[in-house]
Amino acid sequence: MCNCMNEMGEKIKKHISQQVPAGGEIIDYETDWDNKMLSLEDGKSYVMLNYKLAYRAKKKSGEMAKNITRLSNCVKMSYCPFCGVKYD
Repeated sequence: MCNCMNEMGEKIKKHISQQVPAGGEIIDYETDWDNKMLSLEDGKSYVMLNYKLAYRAKKKSGEMAKNITRLSNCVKMSYCPFCGVKYD
């Protein structure tokens, strides 16, 4: 398995860190990929694509509800998005 996620993450962190104002403090525990999954089965990290859907339900009266309902579902990638190596 490749190490692209960690390598690319470090490059992006270095690039984005340049935008932090002088004296600013980077919070490391909140600095990482969204939708990264750690598999308990094999101990490896995988990338997840998050698909989001939002809708308004129809009331019994026929008019649309004011509230928006949001649903989402994650799909694990089978290949590295950076180098194309197949995940085991």
